[in-house]
Amino acid sequence: MVIVSSILNYLRQKRDSRATGMLLHNLSDHMLQDIGVRRDQIDTLIHMQRENRRQQSALDAQNRRNRRGSRQTPGGQGLAAQH
Repeated sequence: MVIVSSILNYLRQKRDSRATGMLLHNLSDHMLQDIGVRRDQIDTLIHMQRENRRQQSALDAQNRRNRRGSRQTPGGQGLAAQH
């Protein structure tokens, strides 16, 4: 089940990245200048956005694993009670 949700998330992110890229590429140079983006920066910004989402997803997954692990400790207090 995790594999299916990972694939679906990947496909959603690809779709969102393409949509964002198309939106930005369709803006006039003047509009891009208003938001502080040069046309030659669009693909780099899309890549950075995708990478940031990937890193955030990895952190979220790690936090979920950590929370599950802390609930399984004796006394239910997690790591904080051990230190």
